[in-house]
Amino acid sequence: MSEPSIIADLQAAMLDAIDKDIRLSVQTLEDVPYQTMAEMIGYHLGWYETTPHAGGKRLRPLLMLLSCQAAGGDWRLALPAASCIELLHNFSLIHDDIQDESDLRRGRPTVWKRWGVAQAINIGDSMFVLARLAGQRLIETGVPQMSVLQILQLIDRECLNLTRGQYLDLNFQHRSSVAEQEYMEMVSGKTCAMLRASTECGARVAATNPQNIDLYRTFGHHLGMAFQIVDDILGIWGMVEITGKPNDTDLQTRKQSLPVILGMRHSPEFTRMWASERGMEADLQAMRQALETAGVRKRVHNIAQEQVELALNALREAQPSDPAAMTLEQLTRQLLTRMH
Repeated sequence: MSEPSIIADLQAAMLDAIDKDIRLSVQTLEDVPYQTMAEMIGYHLGWYETTPHAGGKRLRPLLMLLSCQAAGGDWRLALPAASCIELLHNFSLIHDDIQDESDLRRGRPTVWKRWGVAQAINIGDSMFVLARLAGQRLIETGVPQMSVLQILQLIDRECLNLTRGQYLDLNFQHRSSVAEQEYMEMVSGKTCAMLRASTECGARVAATNPQNIDLYRTFGHHLGMAFQIVDDILGIWGMVEITGKPNDTDLQTRKQSLPVILGMRHSPEFTRMWASERGMEADLQAMRQALETAGVRKRVHNIAQEQVELALNALREAQPSDPAAMTLEQLTRQLLTRMH
């Protein structure tokens, strides 16, 4: 078989197994009179009333299984932890949509918009608990109890880091300016936490040596940094037909993204427009142009590329096994192609 076919078959097998394992976790809520709770979770995960990309890419659980195999383990043993990570990620998205008052996610009404804020908060809380229960099923796959405890502690620490990052992101909305280092600290929590947990947990299930576990953690961290920085670029310059979301929102809502932070450092014209209360479409286009003229887009692109290379350097140092290694490198490099 060719290399692309091997990679595609491996990803397909893992994604199918992830979906089945997550459904196993959600079955708890399918009894009368709680079926609608299961339906709300299934809707958010893209199982019902589906549209293209409605359920997301399952990137985090996929990274966990690939990291496990690349580190010399059996990826099937990590499935409960992969479900845990995906449910945690999606619980945070449901709450994030409420906090941001986002009407749409992946081209469909958000859970709170469909069922109301109160039910959305409750279903997010339910997903958090289902995630914890899923993680505990690691014991049933034969992972040693001490390792399971360490993995669950790791996931809990990263959940706390996620909320710390979210706190900073919400705090930034009330400030006129944010330092680049503050932004990086926020991303390290909000975006990197679950990606970092995914790659480190995969290595821990594989029971690789401590040095390699640290390398997989580093890989996930820099992958998360690159992921968010690319998202920031798409939030201003992304093509709507590709991203599925408008590229005016970040500027309209005055989101303190990396292009904005660098724009206020390098472009007086952008800074003047940013401080203005006007939000007309023509002004937003002028703001984009000011960022381009000051070279901000290129600067941000270069920072994303640096983070990708740091991630790949850590991965290579861990000496991962193929075909999982090839798949991890391909997924990492695809981050940069999203910008084009």
